[in-house]
Amino acid sequence: MRAKAAMTAGLAAFSLSLGLAACDRGADVAPVAEAPAEAWVGKDVVLYLPDPVMKARVEVSALSPYVNAATVAAEGAIRTAPVQPGASGMLLLMVKPGGRAKAWVVTGEPAPKPETVAAVVKAVEAVPAPAVRQGPILVGVGFDVWGGGAPPAGASPPIPRDWYAHFSKDGGRLDDAFMARVWPD
Repeated sequence: MRAKAAMTAGLAAFSLSLGLAACDRGADVAPVAEAPAEAWVGKDVVLYLPDPVMKARVEVSALSPYVNAATVAAEGAIRTAPVQPGASGMLLLMVKPGGRAKAWVVTGEPAPKPETVAAVVKAVEAVPAPAVRQGPILVGVGFDVWGGGAPPAGASPPIPRDWYAHFSKDGGRLDDAFMARVWPD
């Protein structure tokens, strides 16, 4: 029994010394494979319109399940796409009266492949929209895909690059008129 205990202690010490020696060798040791990055990690939810406007236009009890369902749809589309370089960004959800919804994806560089972005938009736009009244709402869901990457350049919270053309030279506001320009009826 004492021999077995001594042998076990000896093996443990030997294993520990190999581990320490391996650490000392640095480049001679094969790196331990890292776990693959999570395909989708949801971050923050951003209301692009003032809180009183949002509360007047949509019930929280309807908006929250919609945002959750849209996020699940986006995550599903990402999980079925081929793994790509990491990206960080915002999924924008605009809902208009009459149950109409549209989605945009804004990321930093490198952006996911266009077919991946199109699959995310298609999946999200298939989610039934909540009832809104008095005008459109705009919500964003921040995300990292495949480990994340550079944040989107420009405004914070981000908007699609082509939206900048809809502002006047003096700037502008993200209001009903602006949203009608970026998504005309």
